[in-house]
Amino acid sequence: MTGLFVILAIVLVVLYFNDAWRSLERARKVARDLCARAGVQFLDSSVVQKGVRIVRGGRWGLMLARTYRFEFATDGQSRHSGEITLRGRRVRVASMDLPEGGRVLDGETRARDPGESTR
Repeated sequence: MTGLFVILAIVLVVLYFNDAWRSLERARKVARDLCARAGVQFLDSSVVQKGVRIVRGGRWGLMLARTYRFEFATDGQSRHSGEITLRGRRVRVASMDLPEGGRVLDGETRARDPGESTR
């Protein structure tokens, strides 16, 4: 019986890390596309997870909401930050702190990723 719990725990850990990796790749793609649309340079291809929390929604009533931070440059020298919030793998909010004034792009109105479910 203990062996079953150990195997179940290992499977859950693997599923969590796989989901975290896929969400990070999704956030990296969203940040790259967002920077291209805004006409700024996406720096270092780095997207860093800022936080994760459990929220209502999804197939089973609960899902993970992850917040990521990325950096970009408007002139190639000064760094500015942006933030992406994903619920599951759907973009909830993507925002960038532009020097000439903030600009927020709502993820709910973005076109879906071809690999994303339409549910």
